Amino acid sequence: MQLTDIDGGQVTDDDDSGTVVCVIVHAPTRTELADAARSCLAHASQIVGTDWADSAGRAELGRRVSTGVLSLDGGVRVSRGHVLALGVDSDRAHVSAGVEQVEQSPMTDVVVDSLATLGKNHAEIQDRVDTLVNAGVTLHLNDTAAEINSDSADALLGGLRSLDKAGVELQREAKVQDVRDWADGIDRDRGRAPLGFAYDDSGTVVPGEDYDEVRGVLSMVLDDSPDGLSKRRAAERLGVADRTIGRALDNLDRYGLEEEGEDIEE
Repeated sequence: MQLTDIDGGQVTDDDDSGTVVCVIVHAPTRTELADAARSCLAHASQIVGTDWADSAGRAELGRRVSTGVLSLDGGVRVSRGHVLALGVDSDRAHVSAGVEQVEQSPMTDVVVDSLATLGKNHAEIQDRVDTLVNAGVTLHLNDTAAEINSDSADALLGGLRSLDKAGVELQREAKVQDVRDWADGIDRDRGRAPLGFAYDDSGTVVPGEDYDEVRGVLSMVLDDSPDGLSKRRAAERLGVADRTIGRALDNLDRYGLEEEGEDIEE
């Protein structure tokens, strides 16, 4: 299969296994999106059980995503009857479009890169999981290999919420180098905490509720692709002054980022 031949067509005779998949992937940058999309498509290919999304097709799609050749317009793409919803925008219009496609079309399975892809908070995730399982599909989480359907949704979702929240905290610890050491040296009389951070009850600087959103926006500023953000647009998106974005970019280690927009490796 050539994933680049996104034709909007129906399931072919070769694909007529009764399985129709929707792949929904969200990431803060095109590079991360390309990696996650390749992995999710490999997962989906195993579910479909045909040559749909073969390794060559996955590699080519990943290249087109990472280089900006493939437009990310917030919609869905159809390939041999299967649906792709890919994007980096924080409003997650592509996620909404993918879920709507599942509601409107006969789908059997949905693959997402992680539970967190489905929403910005647990309430939004809950709503979308409910929508998907009520549509009769099996939801596959690529990062944990968990499956959720109408029979298991209630039992699994509570546990997965906790795992997902814990996973975000672990990622913060791994990606933000020396945040604690850095925070210990802050003069508490200087006022507001840095962008994406907050003071806890003890006066310690810790990642705030908007930390992940801030990190994602800064990644897009560092991204040289067509979907990258200017400092001005980043400031508008986060509701801060341009100079605040500038200060954050001068201190990328706080966010586990480096100039090329890649995560700092431990």
